Amino acid sequence: MLRKMRKLTEVLSNPRYWSGLRRGIAPTIEHKLALQGLNVRTVLDVGANSGQFSLLARTLYPGATIYAFEPLQRPAERFRALFAHQANVHLFQVGIGEALGDTKMFVANDHHASSSILKAHKQSQIFGSRETGEETVRIGRLNDFLPLDRICPPCLLKIDVQGYELQAVNGCREALPLVDYLYVECCYVELYARQALAHEIIARLRQFGFALRGTFNQYYDPEEGPVVADFLFQSLRSMTSVHKM
Repeated sequence: MLRKMRKLTEVLSNPRYWSGLRRGIAPTIEHKLALQGLNVRTVLDVGANSGQFSLLARTLYPGATIYAFEPLQRPAERFRALFAHQANVHLFQVGIGEALGDTKMFVANDHHASSSILKAHKQSQIFGSRETGEETVRIGRLNDFLPLDRICPPCLLKIDVQGYELQAVNGCREALPLVDYLYVECCYVELYARQALAHEIIARLRQFGFALRGTFNQYYDPEEGPVVADFLFQSLRSMTSVHKM
């Protein structure tokens, strides 16, 4: 409760967040500790939902350009309304995956937390959400939608796709050489059917030249133990360039 009160106080005290609050969209303040102080010129927001993370990113990195990706119709409409007059914020109503095409996405009752391309497994048991419908969405590799020459380093790639993390990482592979920081939500237990777990994501990103820099916002379930957390990675290329300066 105290943590929620502190979050509310910070949101209410910053005018940059008020446009979101008027639309019922609060920034994801819980990510501030992990991301504040990074030098970022481009933000890639994969799994943007209604703009909660982009709202935080716009405040942390006011000079950065944000490219957001959200496949579902309803949250995409809310995102567009929130950033309608922001020239440096761009939304693509698509999902990021390994191949270009259409797929079915399961829509959850809470929409924000649990809508996923993968079928829910333990998600409803632990978090109480449930699937209420399906929506056909467009997915593809990131460079199917965004020309890579629009990514200006240093770049932060955020991925929050409810169990689809490995596919999204693979779908960003052409862009990863341009990414300096990667912030991704990963699970320790299978919340969605056949999802890749945290150790698999870490191993895959190591192959792409990223090292784990920190773990944040871990959620613990009394029966399952640690369930999910946010992981911050940095490219070895970026680390090397910093050490040479």
